[in-house]
Amino acid sequence: MSGKNIGQQVYTLELSGFDDFYQKNKNEYGIEFFKTVSESNQIDLKEEELAFIVNTLEFYQNHAFFHELWKMIEKNPVTYKSVVKFINQNQDYTDFLKLYLNKKFNFSSVEDILNEITKLLETSPYLLKNRCFRILAIQKTANAVGDSSDTFKAASTVRSFKVTNPEVDTTKLQAMMMVYSEIALLGKLDLQKITLEDIEIFGRITTGKLNEKELKDKSLINTYKSMMALHKLFHTPGVSAALILQELSPSIREELREVLKNVLRSNLSKDYFQHLLAAFEDKDGSYHYPQLFAFLSKNVDEKLMLSFIKWTAKNLQLDHHYHRAMKVYLKSHPRSIWKNKSSRKELQQISSDSFRKLVKEVQNETSSPVVKFFKRRGINLSIGLLITLVVGSGLYLGYDLLAGKKEKAVASKSSTTAVVEKEGTQLDPFKRWEAEKAFVFTVNGQQQQMSFGQANPTGGKSLVLTDSQNIETPIDLVIDSVVSPFDDKGVLKEGFTLYHVEYDFDKNGTSEIVIMALSETFESFVWVYSPASENESIGLRVDLAIKGMSDAKLVDNTLTFLGENGQSETYAYGNQGFVKQ
Repeated sequence: MSGKNIGQQVYTLELSGFDDFYQKNKNEYGIEFFKTVSESNQIDLKEEELAFIVNTLEFYQNHAFFHELWKMIEKNPVTYKSVVKFINQNQDYTDFLKLYLNKKFNFSSVEDILNEITKLLETSPYLLKNRCFRILAIQKTANAVGDSSDTFKAASTVRSFKVTNPEVDTTKLQAMMMVYSEIALLGKLDLQKITLEDIEIFGRITTGKLNEKELKDKSLINTYKSMMALHKLFHTPGVSAALILQELSPSIREELREVLKNVLRSNLSKDYFQHLLAAFEDKDGSYHYPQLFAFLSKNVDEKLMLSFIKWTAKNLQLDHHYHRAMKVYLKSHPRSIWKNKSSRKELQQISSDSFRKLVKEVQNETSSPVVKFFKRRGINLSIGLLITLVVGSGLYLGYDLLAGKKEKAVASKSSTTAVVEKEGTQLDPFKRWEAEKAFVFTVNGQQQQMSFGQANPTGGKSLVLTDSQNIETPIDLVIDSVVSPFDDKGVLKEGFTLYHVEYDFDKNGTSEIVIMALSETFESFVWVYSPASENESIGLRVDLAIKGMSDAKLVDNTLTFLGENGQSETYAYGNQGFVKQ
């Protein structure tokens, strides 16, 4: 360039160095000169003009008007393309290019950032080869996905991103943007709130290529594995749910079962019966049937419940766990389909031998005492014939046999059977609390015993703790709940059984005392007491009092059972007592 007239002076860049120019001229004058050069109408900038623009940008990169200089350049497409191309070819100018691009990507939404990437590649396609541009595009997009109120929608937008410039192939860039967007999504994901729709979207957007190298955080690795397993479960035809879960570690598997319950709660259908079993599978390869039936009873209607029972009778080996839990459900659950005549008839028509046996037992055990009496003796008289015989002959048979000693004997025998059945229940490490036997345990080498109070000697909420000096301390089993296993007089309600166990949660050599009241329908109330010494005497401090829908499981320092909402709840014991996980 030969020169430009500015303020009645002529400057030729060939004769004057850049630093000398900046030193001799005020910012306003330099900017005006810069504007004149950048607005040149030449098809191509001369080398000295391009050098002047680039060096000016570098000189003012820490000034407030740095971005104003870029705006001047952007007004002239020829100048803009030339400058960006020159910077791209000279890595020494990366720092102020990064400043410029940071400003260009200063958006909060994924859509705005992707639009800016499209604009930049439309005018300057060679930016795609610039490492600084690629890194910023990936980082800014991932951050926007993580900050989005709907991370799945944001990640889906990245997955569908395409530029309008046909000369630009963004395949590799988009792949890396998607990898880090997926990582950002996983970091914000709450598995306990995941929905079936989220799982479907994840299947569409996942690269399926993440590994522990990209996912350095263990929690992210677990979340990724869980999401991949969920997608396989719901979107791979013919896949075995049990096999998919077996591929996971025990800790991920247990968490995933709780996630499955949450997902299925509002999406139960015949298509997901196998998934339902996987959600309630136990470590022995069977299923937690009491919790399963309680979950179904709360979340499905009679028609679907009946379909599930028919499906299990056809597809499962009905072991004793199933047999017992199904009997309890049909006989005792408030929403049992056995109460519905048409459903009961359909259950009786199931052809499986083991299920027919089960139904017959339920039918016998739920029959009235009169029906039981005649069935036991093989008398097939109709009720009408019986009445005719009684009235016609004036016999006193009805009162003598049905309301007298015989009925008591039948009831006694039935009661005995029920006791035997309860005693056969395996609730390790809990032991059934026999009314006539005190619960004996040792604290600091001193023998203590706990027995039922005089008000309820056969079982109730009033207990008596007796120490080695025969000093008695009353204790009441109290729980903050609108329902209780005890009636108004403190007596244990019919259908409930008390259990106890010594269990050392914190492994300090002193066991806590765990007491559980459990009903036939697996409604449970659990109390945990810690021995406490005061004035050389031993007392008990209540650490936990909770209600659930299953028997309690004690593992290491935790107590776990099915909560009232149908979800597994775990309480961990530590220095501050029990904390819900």
